[in-house]
Amino acid sequence: MSEKVRAQLERALSVGLSAVAALIAVTCGSRGALEHGPIAPLVLSAGAGGSGADAGGGTGLGGERNAGAESGTTTAMLPLTADSSGLGRFYRDLAGLEARTRREMLRIVWLGDSHTAADYLTGALRSRLEKRFGVGGPGFVRVGLKPYRHSQVRWSCDGAWKIEPVPPPRRTPFDDGVFGLGGIRAVPDGAPAQASFELAPGSVRGSAHWQVWFSLREGASFRLTLGGVSQVVSQASQIPELPGAGFASLSLESAATDKLELLTLGGNPRFFGVTVEGSEPGIVLDAVGIDGARLATALAWSEASFESALRVRAPSLVALAFGTNEAFDADKVEKYRSQYRDLLNRVRLAAPDADCLIVGPPDAVAVAGGSEPRVTALDELQRSIAAELGCGFVSQLKIMGGAGGYARWVRQTPQLARGDRLHLTAKGYEAMADAIGDELLAGFDSRAR
Repeated sequence: MSEKVRAQLERALSVGLSAVAALIAVTCGSRGALEHGPIAPLVLSAGAGGSGADAGGGTGLGGERNAGAESGTTTAMLPLTADSSGLGRFYRDLAGLEARTRREMLRIVWLGDSHTAADYLTGALRSRLEKRFGVGGPGFVRVGLKPYRHSQVRWSCDGAWKIEPVPPPRRTPFDDGVFGLGGIRAVPDGAPAQASFELAPGSVRGSAHWQVWFSLREGASFRLTLGGVSQVVSQASQIPELPGAGFASLSLESAATDKLELLTLGGNPRFFGVTVEGSEPGIVLDAVGIDGARLATALAWSEASFESALRVRAPSLVALAFGTNEAFDADKVEKYRSQYRDLLNRVRLAAPDADCLIVGPPDAVAVAGGSEPRVTALDELQRSIAAELGCGFVSQLKIMGGAGGYARWVRQTPQLARGDRLHLTAKGYEAMADAIGDELLAGFDSRAR
């Protein structure tokens, strides 16, 4: 296959990634119920994963031989692949939570692509860390996005919402570039629009602390209802903008069982997301993913707006989980080194006390079949960048057993990869989260000894 044809095929697949990813998330419904769409299965022959170890079939996580594969069980040893050398401050904060000497929330901001957007991996990791270090709350939640899923929030959205930028994973500037932390804003599209949020039982401790991020242009207003008490928010409310953000933040407190409702009234109020935490310290993991996103997606947002929002979140750890979409681009892999430097520079300007974690992409199947070799190349580059920039690193590729891991995970019982060449199943994301949690906690425990 010529390089030109290969590049065209790869670009075509890349364009379709966000559509495939949408099937993993949920459609806008009254309770945010999970709805999986149909995906054509990937037909895998022996060795389709591009690894000789794959020919025998029946391997578990990490490529270990799965003696129980035919009987429907999965047993495996998970390799430690994380480099925890750049996570000292994060581990210090974890130790404070565990010893109950830390009085503030410990926040993790996890930026990524569709593997992050559906909150399966991040939701499972959030739950894993909460069990040991305390429940902090759901963290960042999107407004008006269809489809959308958050593991700790029951949501609804009605009416016509317009999502900007168009399309959300674009890599060039759009309008004023003001998209806050999440890289997306929601605007009513010519008619009133509504969004509501309820917390899943046990997702906060104590009372619930809400922040609504929004901006109002001339004539714009909305009604906010929390626990049955309503107020109209307009320019007359004189709620100041966060410095440099391009949007304001309204803070509210309620019982954990109270519902938050937003109803647009007039004009075009813009919403940049909601954050919600409990009143008692614990782990908060902000899942900030966009289907089809690349590093360049985040670099196209307003620096001042992103940095201001990240500064407000005051994270202990910022994770960058990109690479799947870059794996299907035609650019030279080394190009992404400067993009990591640029994005980490923004992160460190906004959150100088936060550690950073680079998360390599999981294995994927190439357009022409076999394991996509650019995933391996990106994994190696990201490990190098993490060492250069003083970040921790975790390899999802290595957790899957290296090249050919996707094919093996498709064949697992229960199935761990979806067969769409790219995404994992809910069980697969849970397994990946457990492996990442094992690695992070192994580094933490080794420092504590």
